[in-house]
Amino acid sequence: MIGWDDEITAQIEGVADFPAGTELERVRECYFVAYPDGRDRLSWPGITHVRVRPTWIRYSDFTKDPPHVVEVSTEQLA
Repeated sequence: MIGWDDEITAQIEGVADFPAGTELERVRECYFVAYPDGRDRLSWPGITHVRVRPTWIRYSDFTKDPPHVVEVSTEQLA
């Protein structure tokens, strides 16, 4: 789960892995498209790239009455 600032969260369940070799380079290039300054962070000690393949996602906004909650499984996305 990430969030809770302003009572809003995103939860993601899935399979995480640590790409290596050419797959790591491919994943990094995808990341750099969205975050070009990410190349600068490659020099940070201990930097690690983790890939998560979601199987289930939930967005919750508890500032609404009733709360706004959206759940999606990857089966629904296919």
